[in-house]
Amino acid sequence: MSFLRYIVVVLCVVTAMPVFAIQDFPFKAGDSLSLQDCVALAINNSPIIKSYEYNMEVAKSNVGIAKSAFFPTLGANAGIYQDYNSNKNYNGSSNRDLPSVSVMLEQLIWNFGKTSSYIKMEKFYEIAAEYQFMDSICFTIYDVKTKYYAALRAEAIVEIQKNYVRICEKNLQRAKQLYESGKKPKIDYINAKVFYTESKMRLLDAENDYDNAMAVLANSLYIAYAPEFKLVDTDTFRFADTFIPDDLDEFPKNQTGGNFVNATNNNQQSQNFEQSSFKKLPFTLDASYELANKNSPDIWVLDSTLDAMKQSLLYVKRQYYPDIVGNVGYGFNNSRDYANNNINMSVGMTSTLNIKQLKHEIDRAQAQVDLAANDIAQFKQNLYFHVKKSYINVKKHENQIPIAKRKADEAFENYEMENDRYDSGENDYIALMTARTNFNDAKVLYVDTLYKYNIALAELEIAMHYHLDDLHHQTQHALNYHYKDILNKLHETLHCEHMHEEEKKGEPKK
Repeated sequence: MSFLRYIVVVLCVVTAMPVFAIQDFPFKAGDSLSLQDCVALAINNSPIIKSYEYNMEVAKSNVGIAKSAFFPTLGANAGIYQDYNSNKNYNGSSNRDLPSVSVMLEQLIWNFGKTSSYIKMEKFYEIAAEYQFMDSICFTIYDVKTKYYAALRAEAIVEIQKNYVRICEKNLQRAKQLYESGKKPKIDYINAKVFYTESKMRLLDAENDYDNAMAVLANSLYIAYAPEFKLVDTDTFRFADTFIPDDLDEFPKNQTGGNFVNATNNNQQSQNFEQSSFKKLPFTLDASYELANKNSPDIWVLDSTLDAMKQSLLYVKRQYYPDIVGNVGYGFNNSRDYANNNINMSVGMTSTLNIKQLKHEIDRAQAQVDLAANDIAQFKQNLYFHVKKSYINVKKHENQIPIAKRKADEAFENYEMENDRYDSGENDYIALMTARTNFNDAKVLYVDTLYKYNIALAELEIAMHYHLDDLHHQTQHALNYHYKDILNKLHETLHCEHMHEEEKKGEPKK
Protein backbone atom coordinates (compact mmCIF):
# COMPACT_ATOMS: atom_id res chain seq x y z
CA MET A 1 0.00 0.00 0.00
CA SER A 2 1.32 3.43 -0.89
CA PHE A 3 2.92 5.29 2.00
CA LEU A 4 0.94 8.41 1.11
CA ARG A 5 -2.29 6.46 0.79
CA TYR A 6 -1.68 5.46 4.38
CA ILE A 7 -1.35 9.15 5.26
CA VAL A 8 -4.69 9.89 3.59
CA VAL A 9 -6.46 7.58 6.00
CA VAL A 10 -4.37 8.79 8.92
CA LEU A 11 -5.61 12.28 8.15
CA CYS A 12 -9.18 11.03 7.80
CA VAL A 13 -9.53 9.63 11.30
CA VAL A 14 -8.51 12.75 13.12
CA THR A 15 -11.60 13.84 14.98
CA ALA A 16 -12.10 11.04 17.49
CA MET A 17 -9.43 11.76 20.07
CA PRO A 18 -8.11 14.94 21.74
CA VAL A 19 -4.48 15.99 21.99
CA PHE A 20 -2.86 14.54 25.08
CA ALA A 21 -1.51 17.04 27.56
CA ILE A 22 2.00 16.50 28.77
CA GLN A 23 0.77 14.57 31.81
CA ASP A 24 -2.12 12.70 30.12
CA PHE A 25 -1.30 9.35 28.51
CA PRO A 26 -3.58 6.74 26.96
CA PHE A 27 -1.82 3.87 28.73
CA LYS A 28 -0.86 2.79 32.24
CA ALA A 29 2.45 1.68 33.68
CA GLY A 30 3.33 -1.80 32.45
CA ASP A 31 1.01 -1.72 29.43
CA SER A 32 2.29 -3.11 26.14
CA LEU A 33 2.36 -0.79 23.13
CA SER A 34 2.47 -2.07 19.57
CA LEU A 35 4.24 -0.37 16.69
CA GLN A 36 0.84 0.95 15.60
CA ASP A 37 0.21 2.43 19.04
CA CYS A 38 3.58 4.17 19.00
CA VAL A 39 3.02 5.60 15.51
CA ALA A 40 -0.34 6.99 16.63
CA LEU A 41 1.19 8.63 19.69
CA ALA A 42 4.04 10.17 17.71
CA ILE A 43 1.78 11.62 15.02
CA ASN A 44 -0.54 13.05 17.63
CA ASN A 45 2.19 14.65 19.74
CA SER A 46 4.89 15.60 17.24
CA PRO A 47 5.96 19.26 17.43
CA ILE A 48 7.68 18.74 14.07
CA ILE A 49 4.33 18.02 12.43
CA LYS A 50 2.87 21.02 14.26
CA SER A 51 5.61 23.27 12.91
CA TYR A 52 4.81 22.22 9.36
CA GLU A 53 1.15 22.88 10.09
CA TYR A 54 2.07 26.42 11.12
CA ASN A 55 4.21 26.77 7.98
CA MET A 56 1.11 25.91 5.94
CA GLU A 57 -0.78 28.66 7.72
CA VAL A 58 2.01 31.11 6.90
CA ALA A 59 2.01 30.04 3.24
CA LYS A 60 -1.78 30.32 3.08
CA SER A 61 -1.60 33.83 4.55
CA ASN A 62 1.05 34.82 2.01
CA VAL A 63 -1.32 33.82 -0.80
CA GLY A 64 -4.00 36.02 0.76
CA ILE A 65 -1.55 38.91 1.04
CA ALA A 66 -0.61 38.53 -2.62
CA LYS A 67 -4.28 38.52 -3.67
CA SER A 68 -4.98 41.63 -1.60
CA ALA A 69 -3.24 43.73 -4.26
CA PHE A 70 -6.50 43.56 -6.24
CA PHE A 71 -8.55 44.60 -3.21
CA PRO A 72 -9.48 48.31 -2.84
CA THR A 73 -7.36 50.40 -0.51
CA LEU A 74 -9.25 52.80 1.74
CA GLY A 75 -7.58 55.94 3.03
CA ALA A 76 -8.63 58.91 5.16
CA ASN A 77 -7.09 62.19 6.21
CA ALA A 78 -8.16 64.82 8.76
CA GLY A 79 -6.24 67.87 9.84
CA ILE A 80 -5.86 71.62 10.03
CA TYR A 81 -3.83 73.60 7.60
CA GLN A 82 -2.79 77.25 7.99
CA ASP A 83 -3.12 79.86 5.29
CA TYR A 84 -1.27 83.24 5.29
CA ASN A 85 -2.58 86.21 3.30
CA SER A 86 -0.55 89.44 3.34
CA ASN A 87 -3.55 91.51 2.11
CA LYS A 88 -5.55 90.75 5.23
CA ASN A 89 -8.70 90.28 3.20
CA TYR A 90 -10.29 87.83 5.65
CA ASN A 91 -11.65 89.66 8.73
CA GLY A 92 -8.53 91.75 8.90
CA SER A 93 -6.38 88.72 9.62
CA SER A 94 -3.49 87.37 7.58
CA ASN A 95 -3.53 83.91 9.31
CA ARG A 96 -6.31 81.35 9.03
CA ASP A 97 -6.64 77.87 10.53
CA LEU A 98 -8.61 75.82 8.01
CA PRO A 99 -9.88 72.35 9.00
CA SER A 100 -9.98 69.74 6.25
CA VAL A 101 -11.16 66.13 5.90
CA SER A 102 -10.74 63.74 2.96
CA VAL A 103 -11.58 60.12 2.22
CA MET A 104 -10.25 58.20 -0.77
CA LEU A 105 -10.56 54.75 -2.30
CA GLU A 106 -7.82 53.38 -4.54
CA GLN A 107 -8.16 50.28 -6.72
CA LEU A 108 -5.53 48.51 -8.84
CA ILE A 109 -7.23 47.84 -12.16
CA TRP A 110 -4.48 45.99 -14.01
CA ASN A 111 -0.70 45.76 -14.05
CA PHE A 112 -0.23 43.43 -17.00
CA GLY A 113 0.28 40.18 -15.08
CA LYS A 114 2.73 41.31 -12.41
CA THR A 115 0.41 40.64 -9.49
CA SER A 116 -0.98 37.49 -11.12
CA SER A 117 2.54 36.05 -11.32
CA TYR A 118 3.18 36.96 -7.71
CA ILE A 119 -0.05 35.25 -6.62
CA LYS A 120 0.83 32.09 -8.56
CA MET A 121 4.29 32.08 -7.00
CA GLU A 122 2.81 32.17 -3.48
CA LYS A 123 0.31 29.45 -4.41
CA PHE A 124 3.15 27.16 -5.44
CA TYR A 125 4.85 27.88 -2.14
CA GLU A 126 1.61 26.96 -0.40
CA ILE A 127 1.50 23.64 -2.27
CA ALA A 128 5.12 23.02 -1.28
CA ALA A 129 4.23 23.65 2.37
CA GLU A 130 1.41 21.10 2.12
CA TYR A 131 3.78 18.48 0.71
CA GLN A 132 6.30 19.24 3.45
CA PHE A 133 3.54 18.65 5.98
CA MET A 134 2.81 15.28 4.40
CA ASP A 135 6.51 14.42 4.36
CA SER A 136 6.78 15.22 8.06
CA ILE A 137 4.21 12.49 8.72
CA CYS A 138 6.17 10.04 6.57
CA PHE A 139 9.37 10.83 8.43
CA THR A 140 7.65 10.52 11.81
CA ILE A 141 6.49 7.00 10.94
CA TYR A 142 9.99 6.08 9.77
CA ASP A 143 11.60 7.55 12.88
CA VAL A 144 9.29 5.62 15.20
CA LYS A 145 9.92 2.39 13.32
CA THR A 146 13.69 2.64 13.62
CA LYS A 147 13.51 3.48 17.33
CA TYR A 148 10.97 0.71 17.94
CA TYR A 149 13.14 -1.96 16.32
CA ALA A 150 16.20 -0.70 18.18
CA ALA A 151 14.28 -1.20 21.44
CA LEU A 152 13.18 -4.70 20.37
CA ARG A 153 16.80 -5.54 19.59
CA ALA A 154 17.95 -4.27 23.00
CA GLU A 155 15.19 -6.25 24.72
CA ALA A 156 16.22 -9.45 22.91
CA ILE A 157 19.88 -9.01 23.87
CA VAL A 158 18.89 -8.54 27.51
CA GLU A 159 17.15 -11.90 27.34
CA ILE A 160 20.21 -13.51 25.76
CA GLN A 161 22.52 -12.08 28.40
CA LYS A 162 20.23 -13.20 31.22
CA ASN A 163 20.44 -16.76 29.97
CA TYR A 164 24.18 -16.36 29.54
CA VAL A 165 24.43 -15.45 33.23
CA ARG A 166 22.45 -18.59 34.08
CA ILE A 167 24.79 -20.73 31.99
CA CYS A 168 27.87 -19.17 33.57
CA GLU A 169 26.38 -19.61 37.04
CA LYS A 170 25.72 -23.27 36.35
CA ASN A 171 29.25 -23.76 35.04
CA LEU A 172 30.66 -22.01 38.10
CA GLN A 173 28.82 -24.41 40.41
CA ARG A 174 29.95 -27.39 38.39
CA ALA A 175 33.58 -26.21 38.21
CA LYS A 176 33.60 -25.69 41.96
CA GLN A 177 32.29 -29.21 42.58
CA LEU A 178 34.78 -30.77 40.16
CA TYR A 179 37.67 -28.81 41.68
CA GLU A 180 36.72 -29.71 45.24
CA SER A 181 36.44 -33.38 44.26
CA GLY A 182 39.87 -33.25 42.62
CA LYS A 183 38.58 -34.05 39.14
CA LYS A 184 39.47 -30.66 37.64
CA PRO A 185 42.26 -28.15 38.35
CA LYS A 186 41.73 -24.96 40.30
CA ILE A 187 42.28 -22.86 37.17
CA ASP A 188 38.95 -24.12 35.81
CA TYR A 189 37.19 -22.87 38.94
CA ILE A 190 38.98 -19.48 38.70
CA ASN A 191 38.09 -19.16 35.02
CA ALA A 192 34.47 -20.03 35.79
CA LYS A 193 34.33 -17.20 38.36
CA VAL A 194 35.86 -14.79 35.85
CA PHE A 195 33.34 -15.71 33.17
CA TYR A 196 30.46 -15.50 35.62
CA THR A 197 31.54 -11.97 36.60
CA GLU A 198 31.94 -11.04 32.95
CA SER A 199 28.46 -12.38 32.14
CA LYS A 200 26.95 -10.13 34.81
CA MET A 201 28.80 -7.16 33.33
CA ARG A 202 27.38 -8.05 29.91
CA LEU A 203 23.91 -8.19 31.39
CA LEU A 204 24.32 -4.80 33.04
CA ASP A 205 25.47 -3.31 29.72
CA ALA A 206 22.53 -4.92 27.91
CA GLU A 207 20.03 -3.62 30.47
CA ASN A 208 21.53 -0.15 30.23
CA ASP A 209 21.30 -0.26 26.43
CA TYR A 210 17.67 -1.35 26.72
CA ASP A 211 16.81 1.49 29.12
CA ASN A 212 18.43 3.97 26.76
CA ALA A 213 16.67 2.50 23.72
CA MET A 214 13.31 2.79 25.47
CA ALA A 215 14.11 6.38 26.45
CA VAL A 216 15.01 7.21 22.84
CA LEU A 217 11.77 5.58 21.66
CA ALA A 218 9.71 7.53 24.21
CA ASN A 219 11.44 10.71 23.08
CA SER A 220 10.41 10.00 19.47
CA LEU A 221 6.82 9.68 20.73
CA TYR A 222 7.09 12.99 22.63
CA ILE A 223 5.79 11.50 25.87
CA ALA A 224 8.06 12.92 28.54
CA TYR A 225 7.14 11.81 32.08
CA ALA A 226 5.11 8.90 30.68
CA PRO A 227 4.92 5.67 32.70
CA GLU A 228 7.12 2.74 31.72
CA PHE A 229 5.69 0.53 29.01
CA LYS A 230 6.53 -2.69 27.20
CA LEU A 231 6.73 -3.55 23.51
CA VAL A 232 4.87 -6.00 21.30
CA ASP A 233 6.87 -8.04 18.80
CA THR A 234 6.17 -7.47 15.10
CA ASP A 235 5.75 -10.10 12.41
CA THR A 236 9.30 -9.50 11.22
CA PHE A 237 10.88 -9.32 14.69
CA ARG A 238 9.87 -12.06 17.12
CA PHE A 239 12.47 -13.37 19.52
CA ALA A 240 12.49 -15.51 22.62
CA ASP A 241 15.67 -17.26 23.66
CA THR A 242 14.67 -20.92 23.97
CA PHE A 243 18.24 -22.10 23.44
CA ILE A 244 18.53 -23.39 27.00
CA PRO A 245 20.91 -26.32 27.63
CA ASP A 246 19.32 -29.41 29.17
CA ASP A 247 21.39 -29.17 32.33
CA LEU A 248 19.84 -25.79 33.19
CA ASP A 249 16.33 -27.18 33.57
CA GLU A 250 16.48 -26.79 37.32
CA PHE A 251 17.07 -23.04 36.88
CA PRO A 252 14.01 -20.79 36.41
CA LYS A 253 13.73 -19.93 32.73
CA ASN A 254 12.74 -16.55 31.37
CA GLN A 255 9.12 -16.75 30.31
CA THR A 256 8.83 -14.18 27.53
CA GLY A 257 6.48 -16.02 25.24
CA GLY A 258 7.06 -17.30 21.73
CA ASN A 259 10.11 -19.03 20.37
CA PHE A 260 13.36 -18.04 18.76
CA VAL A 261 12.41 -16.93 15.26
CA ASN A 262 13.06 -19.10 12.23
CA ALA A 263 13.09 -16.48 9.52
CA THR A 264 14.12 -18.82 6.74
CA ASN A 265 12.74 -20.11 3.51
CA ASN A 266 14.09 -23.65 3.76
CA ASN A 267 12.19 -26.65 5.05
CA GLN A 268 14.66 -27.71 7.74
CA GLN A 269 13.54 -26.34 11.07
CA SER A 270 14.99 -26.83 14.53
CA GLN A 271 12.63 -27.52 17.39
CA ASN A 272 13.86 -24.24 18.91
CA PHE A 273 12.47 -22.22 16.02
CA GLU A 274 9.10 -21.35 14.56
CA GLN A 275 8.43 -19.87 11.16
CA SER A 276 8.41 -16.08 11.01
CA SER A 277 7.64 -13.89 8.06
CA PHE A 278 9.62 -11.77 5.68
CA LYS A 279 8.05 -8.77 4.00
CA LYS A 280 7.57 -9.89 0.44
CA LEU A 281 8.63 -7.01 -1.81
CA PRO A 282 5.98 -6.65 -4.52
CA PHE A 283 8.33 -4.86 -6.91
CA THR A 284 11.73 -5.04 -8.58
CA LEU A 285 14.54 -2.56 -8.07
CA ASP A 286 13.54 -0.58 -11.16
CA ALA A 287 9.89 -0.58 -10.12
CA SER A 288 10.84 0.58 -6.63
CA TYR A 289 12.64 3.60 -8.11
CA GLU A 290 9.59 4.44 -10.21
CA LEU A 291 7.45 4.27 -7.09
CA ALA A 292 9.86 6.56 -5.28
CA ASN A 293 9.67 9.13 -8.08
CA LYS A 294 5.89 8.93 -8.09
CA ASN A 295 5.31 9.05 -4.33
CA SER A 296 8.06 11.29 -2.97
CA PRO A 297 6.74 14.49 -1.36
CA ASP A 298 10.30 15.80 -1.56
CA ILE A 299 10.12 15.77 -5.35
CA TRP A 300 6.71 17.43 -5.18
CA VAL A 301 8.16 20.14 -2.95
CA LEU A 302 11.05 20.70 -5.36
CA ASP A 303 8.70 20.76 -8.36
CA SER A 304 6.48 23.31 -6.64
CA THR A 305 9.51 25.39 -5.74
CA LEU A 306 10.66 25.33 -9.38
CA ASP A 307 7.21 26.48 -10.51
CA ALA A 308 7.35 29.26 -7.91
CA MET A 309 10.75 30.37 -9.19
CA LYS A 310 9.42 30.48 -12.76
CA GLN A 311 6.57 32.73 -11.63
CA SER A 312 9.08 34.85 -9.74
CA LEU A 313 11.05 35.27 -12.97
CA LEU A 314 7.90 36.37 -14.81
CA TYR A 315 7.12 38.81 -12.03
CA VAL A 316 10.57 40.39 -12.28
CA LYS A 317 10.42 40.62 -16.08
CA ARG A 318 7.12 42.49 -15.81
CA GLN A 319 8.37 45.06 -13.32
CA TYR A 320 8.58 47.80 -15.94
CA TYR A 321 4.96 47.31 -17.00
CA PRO A 322 2.75 50.18 -15.84
CA ASP A 323 0.18 50.02 -13.07
CA ILE A 324 -3.31 51.20 -14.01
CA VAL A 325 -4.95 52.56 -10.88
CA GLY A 326 -8.36 54.08 -10.27
CA ASN A 327 -9.11 56.56 -7.48
CA VAL A 328 -12.27 58.05 -6.04
CA GLY A 329 -12.36 60.45 -3.11
CA TYR A 330 -14.26 63.03 -1.11
CA GLY A 331 -12.79 66.17 0.46
CA PHE A 332 -14.08 68.84 2.83
CA ASN A 333 -12.38 72.18 3.54
CA ASN A 334 -13.73 74.83 5.93
CA SER A 335 -12.60 78.48 5.62
CA ARG A 336 -14.67 80.23 8.37
CA ASP A 337 -16.96 82.08 6.03
CA TYR A 338 -17.83 79.15 3.80
CA ALA A 339 -17.08 75.46 3.31
CA ASN A 340 -15.83 73.65 0.21
CA ASN A 341 -16.94 70.07 -0.59
CA ASN A 342 -15.47 68.12 -3.47
CA ILE A 343 -15.70 64.67 -5.01
CA ASN A 344 -12.88 63.55 -7.26
CA MET A 345 -12.33 60.53 -9.52
CA SER A 346 -9.31 59.62 -11.58
CA VAL A 347 -7.66 56.85 -13.56
CA GLY A 348 -3.90 56.94 -13.83
CA MET A 349 -1.05 54.90 -15.21
CA THR A 350 2.37 54.91 -13.59
CA SER A 351 5.60 53.15 -14.43
CA THR A 352 9.20 53.38 -13.27
CA LEU A 353 12.23 51.71 -14.79
CA ASN A 354 15.82 51.30 -13.67
CA ILE A 355 17.34 49.35 -16.55
CA LYS A 356 20.47 48.25 -14.71
CA GLN A 357 18.57 47.13 -11.64
CA LEU A 358 15.98 45.26 -13.72
CA LYS A 359 18.69 43.47 -15.69
CA HIS A 360 20.37 42.16 -12.55
CA GLU A 361 17.04 41.21 -10.95
CA ILE A 362 16.17 39.16 -14.05
CA ASP A 363 19.58 37.48 -13.95
CA ARG A 364 19.11 36.63 -10.29
CA ALA A 365 15.61 35.25 -10.87
CA GLN A 366 16.85 33.12 -13.77
CA ALA A 367 19.66 31.77 -11.60
CA GLN A 368 17.11 30.82 -8.95
CA VAL A 369 15.13 28.91 -11.58
CA ASP A 370 18.29 27.09 -12.63
CA LEU A 371 19.13 26.31 -9.01
CA ALA A 372 15.66 24.86 -8.41
CA ALA A 373 15.93 22.69 -11.53
CA ASN A 374 19.41 21.57 -10.47
CA ASP A 375 18.09 20.65 -6.99
CA ILE A 376 15.50 18.38 -8.63
CA ALA A 377 18.12 16.64 -10.77
CA GLN A 378 20.44 16.21 -7.78
CA PHE A 379 17.67 14.87 -5.56
CA LYS A 380 16.58 12.32 -8.17
CA GLN A 381 20.16 11.12 -8.47
CA ASN A 382 20.45 10.73 -4.70
CA LEU A 383 17.00 9.16 -4.52
CA TYR A 384 17.95 6.49 -7.06
CA PHE A 385 20.99 5.43 -5.07
CA HIS A 386 19.09 5.67 -1.77
CA VAL A 387 16.44 3.30 -3.13
CA LYS A 388 19.04 1.02 -4.68
CA LYS A 389 21.11 0.82 -1.51
CA SER A 390 18.04 0.17 0.65
CA TYR A 391 16.69 -2.46 -1.74
CA ILE A 392 20.04 -4.29 -1.85
CA ASN A 393 20.31 -4.19 1.95
CA VAL A 394 16.84 -5.68 2.36
CA LYS A 395 17.76 -8.58 0.10
CA LYS A 396 21.15 -9.01 1.75
CA HIS A 397 19.80 -9.20 5.29
CA GLU A 398 16.91 -11.36 4.15
CA ASN A 399 19.48 -13.88 2.90
CA GLN A 400 21.63 -13.49 6.01
CA ILE A 401 18.86 -14.25 8.51
CA PRO A 402 18.63 -18.00 7.73
CA ILE A 403 22.42 -18.20 7.77
CA ALA A 404 22.56 -16.50 11.16
CA LYS A 405 19.84 -18.84 12.38
CA ARG A 406 21.77 -21.84 11.18
CA LYS A 407 24.89 -20.56 12.91
CA ALA A 408 22.94 -20.22 16.17
CA ASP A 409 21.68 -23.79 15.72
CA GLU A 410 25.19 -25.07 15.14
CA ALA A 411 26.67 -23.06 18.01
CA PHE A 412 24.01 -24.45 20.32
CA GLU A 413 24.75 -28.01 19.20
CA ASN A 414 28.48 -27.42 19.56
CA TYR A 415 28.07 -26.07 23.08
CA GLU A 416 25.96 -29.07 24.11
CA MET A 417 28.65 -31.41 22.77
CA GLU A 418 31.54 -29.56 24.44
CA ASN A 419 29.56 -29.40 27.65
CA ASP A 420 29.11 -33.19 27.67
CA ARG A 421 32.75 -33.74 26.74
CA TYR A 422 33.87 -31.53 29.59
CA ASP A 423 31.81 -33.57 32.05
CA SER A 424 33.39 -36.77 30.74
CA GLY A 425 36.91 -35.30 30.79
CA GLU A 426 37.42 -35.40 27.01
CA ASN A 427 38.25 -31.68 26.70
CA ASP A 428 39.55 -28.80 28.78
CA TYR A 429 37.87 -25.67 30.08
CA ILE A 430 39.26 -23.52 27.21
CA ALA A 431 37.24 -25.53 24.69
CA LEU A 432 34.12 -25.20 26.86
CA MET A 433 34.62 -21.43 27.26
CA THR A 434 35.12 -21.01 23.52
CA ALA A 435 31.97 -22.97 22.73
CA ARG A 436 29.97 -21.04 25.33
CA THR A 437 31.14 -17.65 24.00
CA ASN A 438 30.51 -18.63 20.39
CA PHE A 439 27.04 -19.85 21.37
CA ASN A 440 26.15 -16.54 23.03
CA ASP A 441 27.65 -14.43 20.24
CA ALA A 442 25.75 -16.43 17.61
CA LYS A 443 22.44 -15.54 19.24
CA VAL A 444 23.43 -11.88 19.40
CA LEU A 445 24.44 -12.05 15.73
CA TYR A 446 21.02 -13.44 14.86
CA VAL A 447 19.26 -10.62 16.71
CA ASP A 448 21.51 -8.03 15.05
CA THR A 449 20.77 -9.48 11.61
CA LEU A 450 17.04 -9.44 12.33
CA TYR A 451 17.34 -5.82 13.45
CA LYS A 452 19.32 -4.80 10.34
CA TYR A 453 16.72 -6.44 8.13
CA ASN A 454 13.90 -4.43 9.71
CA ILE A 455 15.89 -1.20 9.53
CA ALA A 456 16.63 -1.88 5.86
CA LEU A 457 12.91 -2.35 5.28
CA ALA A 458 12.16 0.96 6.99
CA GLU A 459 14.86 2.67 4.90
CA LEU A 460 13.34 1.29 1.70
CA GLU A 461 9.86 2.38 2.75
CA ILE A 462 10.91 5.96 3.48
CA ALA A 463 12.96 6.12 0.29
CA MET A 464 9.95 5.05 -1.79
CA HIS A 465 7.29 6.56 0.47
CA TYR A 466 5.55 3.23 0.10
CA HIS A 467 4.21 1.57 3.22
CA LEU A 468 4.31 -2.25 3.37
CA ASP A 469 2.04 -2.50 6.44
CA ASP A 470 -1.66 -1.66 6.57
CA LEU A 471 -1.14 0.11 9.86
CA HIS A 472 -4.21 2.30 9.41
CA HIS A 473 -6.48 -0.74 9.57
CA GLN A 474 -5.19 -1.49 13.05
CA THR A 475 -4.58 1.94 14.54
CA GLN A 476 -6.93 4.67 15.73
CA HIS A 477 -4.85 7.76 15.06
CA ALA A 478 -5.44 11.04 16.82
CA LEU A 479 -4.11 13.60 14.40
CA ASN A 480 -5.40 17.11 15.02
CA TYR A 481 -4.04 18.69 11.85
CA HIS A 482 -6.73 18.15 9.24
CA TYR A 483 -7.07 20.16 6.06
CA LYS A 484 -9.92 19.37 3.71
CA ASP A 485 -8.24 20.88 0.65
CA ILE A 486 -5.13 18.74 1.22
CA LEU A 487 -7.26 15.61 1.53
CA ASN A 488 -9.07 16.42 -1.70
CA LYS A 489 -5.78 16.77 -3.52
CA LEU A 490 -4.51 13.53 -2.02
CA HIS A 491 -7.67 11.67 -3.00
CA GLU A 492 -7.41 12.92 -6.58
CA THR A 493 -3.74 11.98 -6.79
CA LEU A 494 -3.67 8.68 -4.96
CA HIS A 495 -7.16 7.22 -5.50
CA CYS A 496 -7.02 5.56 -2.10
CA GLU A 497 -8.82 2.23 -2.42
CA HIS A 498 -9.01 1.85 1.37
CA MET A 499 -11.23 4.87 1.95
CA HIS A 500 -14.51 2.97 1.57
CA GLU A 501 -13.27 0.34 4.02
CA GLU A 502 -12.62 2.99 6.65
CA GLU A 503 -16.00 4.60 6.05
CA LYS A 504 -17.77 1.26 6.54
CA LYS A 505 -16.18 1.07 9.97
CA GLY A 506 -18.08 4.18 10.95
CA GLU A 507 -15.10 6.52 10.91
CA PRO A 508 -15.67 10.14 9.91
CA LYS A 509 -16.07 10.81 6.22
CA LYS A 510 -13.97 13.73 5.20
